[in-house]
Amino acid sequence: MSPGPRKGRQLPFGLTAYGVVAAADAALAGMGKRRLRWLTKPALMPLLASTEAPRADPLIMAGLGLSWLGDLALLFEGEGPFAAGLVSFLAAHLSYVVALSKRRDGGIRNAPWLAILYALAWLGLNLLLWPRSGRLRGPVVVYGTALVAMALAALDTGDLQAATGGAAFLASDSMLALDTFGVARLPAVDGLVMLTYAAAQPLIAHGARRQ
Repeated sequence: MSPGPRKGRQLPFGLTAYGVVAAADAALAGMGKRRLRWLTKPALMPLLASTEAPRADPLIMAGLGLSWLGDLALLFEGEGPFAAGLVSFLAAHLSYVVALSKRRDGGIRNAPWLAILYALAWLGLNLLLWPRSGRLRGPVVVYGTALVAMALAALDTGDLQAATGGAAFLASDSMLALDTFGVARLPAVDGLVMLTYAAAQPLIAHGARRQ
């Protein structure tokens, strides 16, 4: 008796739910529906953490938890919530840097041009944001440095998923900073920020635990 057809590998329920909620949140963000996002944005990191928890590095789990705090802070408006979100995501990036640094495999050596591009992006963003960020000038520089360090650490793993996640996070936060401080206005920028952010988190988390 011949075996039946093999079923394709299915995504875990938590990751599927994460994708659905992330798409909904990005759409709501693009339409400026801030109140409705209280139903979607706070659910993102718990859904992703439920999928990653069995095998993830504790530092990655800490980064997801800190990102959740940052997500909540940024649902509010004003300089205070923005600063709180900045601190939460700064701590998340530092957690990711340490976790990813354990898995260095010559990714920067194999793609030095990309590492140089990240360094130039850091320099360009700081030059653009410095005259506009006021009292947050120092924290913004520190945060940008941690963000680029995380992207470089992800690149250095040599893992395509982790490296792509680091690049997506860098793109997401760069767009957010440029819009927040009035450097550039992109159409539906909040939706673009959430799309890249929501893609970055699972790519980093999964890439960090791949052999």
